[in-house]
Amino acid sequence: MTTQLTDGAIAALYTAAAAPDHWADALEMLRRLADARAAVCMVHDALTDSFLEYRYTGYDQNFADHYGRHYHGLDPARRVLLREPAGIMYPMHRYVTERMVEQSEYYQDFYLAAGLRYSCGGTLFNDNQRVILAVHRPVGHKPYDSHTTGELQRVLNHLPSVFRLRELTTQTRNQALMSEAALNALPRPVVIVDAQSNVRYLNKAAEEVIATSTDLLVRANRLTMTTPGLSQQLQARIKRACVVTPTVDPVPLYAVDANNRPSLELHIAPLNPKLAAGMTTTEPMAMVMLRQPFRRAAWPRSSSRPYALTQAEIVLTNALVEGLTPAEYAERQGIKISTVRSQVKTIMSKTGTRRIAEIATLFAGIELPHSD
Repeated sequence: MTTQLTDGAIAALYTAAAAPDHWADALEMLRRLADARAAVCMVHDALTDSFLEYRYTGYDQNFADHYGRHYHGLDPARRVLLREPAGIMYPMHRYVTERMVEQSEYYQDFYLAAGLRYSCGGTLFNDNQRVILAVHRPVGHKPYDSHTTGELQRVLNHLPSVFRLRELTTQTRNQALMSEAALNALPRPVVIVDAQSNVRYLNKAAEEVIATSTDLLVRANRLTMTTPGLSQQLQARIKRACVVTPTVDPVPLYAVDANNRPSLELHIAPLNPKLAAGMTTTEPMAMVMLRQPFRRAAWPRSSSRPYALTQAEIVLTNALVEGLTPAEYAERQGIKISTVRSQVKTIMSKTGTRRIAEIATLFAGIELPHSD
């Protein structure tokens, strides 16, 4: 269920990039994913450190105002994000000790007083802007474990594309067409359809999925599925996304293979028609995002692998990007920690990095195959 929530949060962020009035929905999905009480996305001017945007859910305007005016300068978690490499989600209990909490004005007079205790956050740079994504759990809750941190890392990895899409849509706000480059830049296959499921646009990734899928097809320019029951559900969800007040089902639609495993996952989200490539009408549109959960990524030839990493080194690198520590990775793989440390040293030597955080930052935006 966590993976489904992660994909829903990612899809919601892309929707918010194209339609800003959906930011609250996106942050609510993020809050649910993190099992948190609050979620926030802030944008700072990296040169002046002034707030440019402050979007949040889970606490009131008074809390936000106090943080923006005074307490952000005392926030120990914020200092961690400014100090550590960007592009990584940090569970703050690993950096902020109990003693620091006891001695911190921020925690004692503000954060704990508001009923909050554990946070997990990451930062990214977008030109001269610093984007901070953070989630907050209440007093009495558990700190963030490696699995949830890894799922939040997946969300953070998409933020550069989310903000790139937002910039492109802002630039074309007064035009009837959205640049095809915006949709082709998305890391997920995307199909734009109208309320009748007529296909208005396919990005390149979606064309490849439809060309190879036995579950999804385009017939007479309509997006449909080979299983009648699933096809009816798809049409119904698309119609619900194309009404004046659209609704989004947080649980994806799945097709299954002969082994009853999901062979195709579909998320359907509303999309402003003026932001859809090739559209000149004002009718509502829907964005269908696709994923093939159990389709193994093809391993590149040794000569074309990034930094000439071996298959084992790429699997380890992917785990580090997702937030696992070497010890957690060794336990998951059932191998000795000394073996993992040796592999980490080799990866550092090949990539010119000096710390695990630098490895994670270097590969954060690169799609790497998983071990399963």
